[in-house]
Amino acid sequence: MSATQLVKARRGPAFAGVVRAELALLLKGASPWWWVGLLGLLIAELFAPLSGVRQFVLPLASFWPALLWSALGHREQQQGVGGVLYSCPRPVARLLPASWLAGAAVMLLAGAPALVRFVVAGESAALAGWLLGAAFVPAAALACGVWTGSAKTFEVLYLFLWYTGPMHQLAVLDYTGVTAPRSPFLWAGHAMLTAGCFALAWWGRSRQAVR
Repeated sequence: MSATQLVKARRGPAFAGVVRAELALLLKGASPWWWVGLLGLLIAELFAPLSGVRQFVLPLASFWPALLWSALGHREQQQGVGGVLYSCPRPVARLLPASWLAGAAVMLLAGAPALVRFVVAGESAALAGWLLGAAFVPAAALACGVWTGSAKTFEVLYLFLWYTGPMHQLAVLDYTGVTAPRSPFLWAGHAMLTAGCFALAWWGRSRQAVR
């Protein structure tokens, strides 16, 4: 075959493909019963009184994917593929944001019906709170996974945070932003903590990639 007969490869949205791959890996560990539980939560978000959704259903929905998120940040080390992945062009800039977006997508999926109801009801604070929570949780999971190399740290910290925050409606620790009102100071604090967790994960992954 001559060079003139070769077909030029089509270029697609490469980053979107990486995000889809990360999301598929994240959801691969979910059992059929996990999906059944998620379906029950989504139905409750759709039909339960909105006050009950804020106080009970969404806190449970925010914890349901915890074991999926706990795989973020250390999967590459545990499966021994870090050397291969980190040898690709821009491994940190391409892979870490994709993992973060995949984790955020899971959080958005878990609260999707409630988010629609928040939009219809004009509850912008609750909507913004959940969106910020969707950014925070995978960032925290990535930071824990990258720096500790295991799921245990995130699982323990997240259980504590979930129990003391959303479940007890303590605004300062409520990462969901839906169970208790937030002051402007708390909004800024949660946003800075989210950015800090992501920066910490980026720093740790950059150190791993150059070894």
